[in-house]
Amino acid sequence: MFSRALLPFALAVAAGFTSLLAPAAAEAQPTAPAGATAAAAPARFAVLDTRHVILNSEEGLRIQANLRKLSESRQAEFARMDKELNDEQDKLRKEEKAKGSSDALDKRKAEFRQKVAQLQQAQLDFQRDMMSKENDLTKPMIQKIGNIVKNIAQQEAFDLVVDKNAVVFFKNELDITERVLGLYNQGDSGGGKGGATKKPAEKKPAEKKPAEKKAAPGGAKKPK
Repeated sequence: MFSRALLPFALAVAAGFTSLLAPAAAEAQPTAPAGATAAAAPARFAVLDTRHVILNSEEGLRIQANLRKLSESRQAEFARMDKELNDEQDKLRKEEKAKGSSDALDKRKAEFRQKVAQLQQAQLDFQRDMMSKENDLTKPMIQKIGNIVKNIAQQEAFDLVVDKNAVVFFKNELDITERVLGLYNQGDSGGGKGGATKKPAEKKPAEKKPAEKKAAPGGAKKPK
C-alpha cells in the first residue's frame, strides 16, 4: 500500500472520482421511445471502489513499489541527518550544563536551530515532491478507469455509478469493482466489450488462379 505520506492523496483520488463517473452515467441513459407510457423504468445503479482498483491493479502495484523504493532511500538519509542533529543537541546541552552559557555556545545553538529548520523543510519538500509524482502517475490511471466504467455503464444501461466510499449501504450485486479491476489489468481502456479491444484479423490476398490456355482457332494442327 501507499506510504502514510502518500495515502491521503490516494484517498482524495478515490473520493473525487465520483465526478468522473457522473458523465458516464449520464451518457448511458437510454432515450425514451416516442409514445412511451408515463411509467418510467426503475433507475439502475452501480458502485465502484476506485481506491481498490488503483491500489490493487498491476499498474498501481508497480507505481507503489517504485515510490516506496524512492521514499525508503530518502527516508534513510533523513534518519541519518536526524541522528546527527540529536547527537549535536546532546553535546550542546552537556556543554551548557558543564560550562554555562557563552556567546560561542549561543552561536552554535543558533546554527543548530537553523540545521533543524533546514531538515524539516527538506522533509516537507520531499513529501510534496512525492505527492506530485504520485499525482502525475495516478492521473492516467483515473482516466483509464473512467473509460472502463463509461463502457460498462453504456452496456448495462446504468443511470448512475458512484464511488463505494460515498455510499452508506448497497447490495453486493451492484458492486462492479472486481469487474473494472479485471478489465483494467487486461488493458481494456473502455473500447472493448468485456475485455481488451482486439485488432481485426488481416485478410490474406486471394490466390490467383493460373490463366487457362485458349485453343487456337480452327483447332490445333497434328504433327505429321
